[in-house]
Amino acid sequence: MGNIEERIKIKESAKERMKNISFGQAVTNVCAGEGNPRKWAYFCEYKVNTRKNKFGISHSEHLARLTDGKGKFWETDIDVIYQGHIFDEKCRELFEPIWQAEYGS
Repeated sequence: MGNIEERIKIKESAKERMKNISFGQAVTNVCAGEGNPRKWAYFCEYKVNTRKNKFGISHSEHLARLTDGKGKFWETDIDVIYQGHIFDEKCRELFEPIWQAEYGS
């Protein structure tokens, strides 16, 4: 399931988006539901964690470190993070290609 070429495009686009987000800027996790307290947050940093598997192949994880501005911090995959506090239909519109690339047929 999913489409590897589309997932690569989404990741590359997300990496470019991260370059344009500054510390403290409002962001939205477009895959988070309306009642999710981590839907809207503030950007802290872009992190890349790299590890090697037992065969020596490197794998990188691209994460956005976020905060609620009240002392809670967490990390989320950059694919679903967009600038600004975005609502309802626009979130669904931005998340749809991500969902399709990951789970669509």
